[in-house]
Amino acid sequence: MQAVATKLIDVTEANAEKIARQWFADVRKNPKTPSYHAIPEDRAIPQAVDFYTKFRGVFAAKNPFEEARRVYAKYADESYRIGVPLHEAIYALTLMRRHIWLYAEFQALFISAVEQQQAVESLNRTILLFDYATYVITDRYQELMKGEVDKQLSALRALGMEETFTGSKVGIMACLLVACGFLTYYYHAVMASGVIFTHLFYIPIVLAGIWWRKRGIGVSVLLGLILIVSHLIFMKGVALTDDLIRAIMFVVVSSVVALLAEGFSKIEVLYRTPPQAGAAVET
Repeated sequence: MQAVATKLIDVTEANAEKIARQWFADVRKNPKTPSYHAIPEDRAIPQAVDFYTKFRGVFAAKNPFEEARRVYAKYADESYRIGVPLHEAIYALTLMRRHIWLYAEFQALFISAVEQQQAVESLNRTILLFDYATYVITDRYQELMKGEVDKQLSALRALGMEETFTGSKVGIMACLLVACGFLTYYYHAVMASGVIFTHLFYIPIVLAGIWWRKRGIGVSVLLGLILIVSHLIFMKGVALTDDLIRAIMFVVVSSVVALLAEGFSKIEVLYRTPPQAGAAVET
């Protein structure tokens, strides 16, 4: 088998660019790989050439899985960076394997019956290595997606603060509620005005929704009650309609923020779950 495998690897390395161009012509028109249709030739072909030229190292390695992890993670990084979805990256990988054998058959490498039998064994080995590559690429994509989600959620996580800062959250919220109460009294009792100062109320409302999820809706209810009671006490001659609508909007905004915060929290838990470590056994 070694002689046949060496012949296959030699042909693959020596004709890496030709095979890569045939592969690119395939993925560029294949309906299963639409992301490759817009990728420039000078960007995709070197990726395939690099893949083919490193095939020998993986094929001959004592631990092919670890070598595949080292080599093919680069393919995953590049595919992810240029925006190729995981299922298309895997199918493009399948086409890479197919074009190795299409080229080999075209060159009539395996003539005798013995060589053909050895070629079957070599094919099994090649399939195994590409299976390893599929595993590595899928695992790497998962890592990259987790990293991207973590980056996107970092601002929200910072705003939400850690659970160890529960006392600080309560203190900050208490100060904000006192400030809102003072503003309500000042504008209603002193200024006798219904000017839209309540826009500032959305600061504690949003923070409460992020910090305490559905329990934070209580803050919006409290602020709404403060606004309505203050209006009834200090602005009896002014219609209550505007402040009533504002109080209702407090609850609506708080509910939306709470639902979004719960959704983001579930997503974060999902992507923070560490991958199950497993040892790959060569067969």
